[in-house]
Amino acid sequence: MKANHELSSHEISVFVLNDRGEVLLQRRSANKKYYPNTWALCTGHVEKGESSREAAVREIKEELGISVCFSELYSFYDGKFDSSDVCFFYIKSNLADVDFVIQKEEVSEVKWFSIDKILDMIKSHDEGIVYRENKLYLFIALKEFLDGVIS
Repeated sequence: MKANHELSSHEISVFVLNDRGEVLLQRRSANKKYYPNTWALCTGHVEKGESSREAAVREIKEELGISVCFSELYSFYDGKFDSSDVCFFYIKSNLADVDFVIQKEEVSEVKWFSIDKILDMIKSHDEGIVYRENKLYLFIALKEFLDGVIS
């Protein structure tokens, strides 16, 4: 039997992390049907016949213009996220935000954020970020993970 992160789910999300403990968020394009002009992780849908891991590698390439090998993609969390099954992964990248080649139809810009800034945005109900307080646990877990890795 395949590990959970290899099973196909409906969606994937990827935390792009750097050595400073920051998370890359991408501003969703103004033409997006859902959450236009808001900050979010690199996300996407798993296509038919594709594993969650394959979808994550594809979405990273399409949206951010970087190639990632399976060995550079780490599983973070699998489970229900709203009404969809989602696999969360993380990768490490120390590129400057201007070095990403973004897919303009999907993303208008990318920017590095401290995890504390992201937590503050969620807690203050900032309409500029996709995530709400019911997803705070994911970012708190990420902060705890990063605190353990960086300290």
